[in-house]
Amino acid sequence: MRRVAGWMLLAGSCLMVFQAQAAGILRLTNAEITVGGTLPPAKLEVENIGNSALYLDVTQELVQTPLTVPEVRLSVGEVPSPSLLISPVKLVLGPGQKRVLNVKVLRIPQQRKIWRVTFRPREKIVISASGEGEKSVAPVSISIGYGVVIYQTGAV
Repeated sequence: MRRVAGWMLLAGSCLMVFQAQAAGILRLTNAEITVGGTLPPAKLEVENIGNSALYLDVTQELVQTPLTVPEVRLSVGEVPSPSLLISPVKLVLGPGQKRVLNVKVLRIPQQRKIWRVTFRPREKIVISASGEGEKSVAPVSISIGYGVVIYQTGAV
């Protein structure tokens, strides 16, 4: 009986610890959107449904070789004459905050283009060893990104 009570107490305390941790959670309204032609202007909306602030880097890339593994992408800054622009490139969302990003069509391309927009949270993750003996330190890098695919219709 004491063993079961001990496990219940341990499980309850672990649950309280996990609930006490704050985290920002990003929700995107669309995983893919289509812009251009006679379509109405597209909206790219992001929302923080977590309980702490999210600091996001927004990157836009032109997919040069769709449906290949790995995809060849070119950053929007390296495209000679981009036909689509997403702004802002850095974003801060408080808990429960929504934001509509600007999707600006600069020109209609000759052929259909595929763009990827990636939202990467700026997180500082610290991992420490606990136990007896020496503590070892190793660099750890974790990158999580949320993505949207934008299909831009062409003139042809």
